Amino acid sequence: MKHLLTAAFLLGGAMIPAQAISASPDTGNNGKSNAAYHFKNYGNPLITHKHTADPAPMVVGDTLWLFTGYDEPGNKDGYHMPNWCAFSTTDMINWTEHPVPIYADDFKWNDAHVSFAGHPVKGPDGKYYFYSSTNWCGIGVARADRPEGPYKDVLGKPLLTNADCKGASHSWVCIDPAVFIDNDGQAYIFWGNKNPYYAKLKPNMTEIDGEIHPLNLKDFTEAPWVHKRNGKYYLTYAAQWPEKIAYAMSDNIEGPWEYKGIISEVAGNSNTTHPGIVNFKGRDWFFSHIGGLGGGSGSRSVIVEPLYYNLDGTIKPVHASAAGASTEYSALDNNHNPILPDFHADPEILYSEKTGKYYIYSTTDGTPGWGGHYFRVFSSGNLADWTDEGIMLDLKGSMVPWAVGNAWAPAIIERKEGDGYKYYFYFSGHNPKLNRKTIGVAVSDDPAGPFYDLGHPIVTDSPVGRGQQIDVDAFQDPKSGKYYLYWGNGYMAGAELNDDMTSIKEETITVMTPKGGTLQDYAFREAPYVFFRNGTYYFMWSVDDTGSPNYHVAYGTSDNPLGPIKVADQPIVLIQNPEKQIYGPAHNSVIQLPGTDDWRIVYHRINKDYIEKEKGPGVHREVCIDRLEFNPDGTIKPVIPTK
Repeated sequence: MKHLLTAAFLLGGAMIPAQAISASPDTGNNGKSNAAYHFKNYGNPLITHKHTADPAPMVVGDTLWLFTGYDEPGNKDGYHMPNWCAFSTTDMINWTEHPVPIYADDFKWNDAHVSFAGHPVKGPDGKYYFYSSTNWCGIGVARADRPEGPYKDVLGKPLLTNADCKGASHSWVCIDPAVFIDNDGQAYIFWGNKNPYYAKLKPNMTEIDGEIHPLNLKDFTEAPWVHKRNGKYYLTYAAQWPEKIAYAMSDNIEGPWEYKGIISEVAGNSNTTHPGIVNFKGRDWFFSHIGGLGGGSGSRSVIVEPLYYNLDGTIKPVHASAAGASTEYSALDNNHNPILPDFHADPEILYSEKTGKYYIYSTTDGTPGWGGHYFRVFSSGNLADWTDEGIMLDLKGSMVPWAVGNAWAPAIIERKEGDGYKYYFYFSGHNPKLNRKTIGVAVSDDPAGPFYDLGHPIVTDSPVGRGQQIDVDAFQDPKSGKYYLYWGNGYMAGAELNDDMTSIKEETITVMTPKGGTLQDYAFREAPYVFFRNGTYYFMWSVDDTGSPNYHVAYGTSDNPLGPIKVADQPIVLIQNPEKQIYGPAHNSVIQLPGTDDWRIVYHRINKDYIEKEKGPGVHREVCIDRLEFNPDGTIKPVIPTK
């Protein structure tokens, strides 16, 4: 991975850059500040202005709250942690640190004077409860009227002590509380070091209700965390030493728990780690800590990653990354492109509501005569780190009986159908029966496939009597809910799709080719792409030949999904920058980051080492991503392509 900064830290065996640090470490609310401190998430570590550990997330309405411990600077021996910290966000990008919610010494019985792992939760009475651990002094509980505090000790004594931890003899056994409230309103508390325990809490959230039970968890070290998904209970915890993160599953909150394995490896140069899992705005997030920002076991840093599950409900391994949960990362380091390995072109990007992930579908490049015969799909949780999900459709063989190759320029759309989702993948291929390119469709229940071809093409003829039936785009009109298909090389056509999504309404076929222009500005060649923003339909297309350095993106707008298109006064969106060795950037798709007005443009460009004509520039293309921004009047700002 390329680095923004020369300084880097070790994370799970990989060198990861310290991202865009907005303030020197250990600023913000360390003392008795009453001022909020605002910062952005530019990647991992999430918090770069101070050392934080033991993350505990909590969702209240549309806000995610994150409580952490605070490691004093200097990577001191042991854990010097005078207070807890409170952070909040509504979008995972823009964060606020609030004044210190509670100090270790606010628990007057805390003779250890440290703030080990804590856990916030909203109680049934609408109050907020914070469960603290204090090394050998026990677990306390504090209460507040607001999620950010301030919190005050409720009991004046520990809720739990070492005396409650039967079978343990070491002094630090009673630490790391995690509270879980089940669907029936019953609250449970889990805790322990080496020896794990759980108990019910009374409705007042300040008393243990009944017996304390030991747990049998393989390799348990500390830091339990409980969450629930689709009727299954998950108990995640720090395991072994140095610590990894393991988990177990159960059909009942009281067990038995079935060990499922390690999901996160040793946290770089920190002996400890600490999981925290929360569902926020439709997707699960995995918090932990590592020894980042030049720290170590005594100067740790919280990180966050998207969390994914297998079809059977088990958790997929979590690989720590530089980008983490930040979509900002992908377009800020100016050192990220290309985003996919090897040669790919004609990228189509999708955000899946089903999985909470992004997907790119592309033409496989690097073959003379654009002879690639299959499509690959790549997935990402953050637009920066992409996983090859493999070949999802091959036009040679039995998968697509009407085509023999030339798998070009796909499009995809996700549609909610009943209790699930369907994915309609549109593509062009060479049709030997007609001896020309035609457009087909394949369908799947999952964005990564497998996809099943309809068995015949759905667009075979040119509405203008010339050009190729290639470069398809699919679009749902948010105003009417109708679906449309666009395509064309040498012309641009559009048509409404039937409700089956696998055929078009012939009577709606409309020739939409933008009139006029030259190769220097907006003369239409191919690759139509449509999106909608603030009441306006935007139409993008590519100009010139894909093997030309001058291949670029132009645009126009309309108040109708089938035009007519008014070419923009300044129509060029994206064009080459020879000084940066960026050539032929075009054939694009666009993505709006969910819940925001932030946009990205995904496109291909010619690999700089193949720009000479004899090297085949038109078949040595690479996929890139950059910001797409708008002026106050809705016009598109020229995109600045980055390396």
